[in-house]
Amino acid sequence: MEEKLLRIEEVAVTIGSSCKSINNWYWFKRENPDNEFAKMLPDYTQFGERQTRYWKESDIPKLIEFKKAIPHGRNGLMGSITQRYYHRRSE
Repeated sequence: MEEKLLRIEEVAVTIGSSCKSINNWYWFKRENPDNEFAKMLPDYTQFGERQTRYWKESDIPKLIEFKKAIPHGRNGLMGSITQRYYHRRSE
């Protein structure tokens, strides 16, 4: 029997994160492929360029583990991605 594939919305609800967070995780992985945390993220399946991404049900525990392992906060692991366009106003 073939394993069920899940879209990003289904994955987000299952692991308790937002689609934006998951997108940020994979953006970080593309920019930092050698990072130890980026290597924790499972690869998704895509049936053509700019098509819907799918994750296997067996990837869910890996994503939950990644979510628990990453440092949080503005200057945490994802700061280079999430704070990219944030500029503090000089006074």
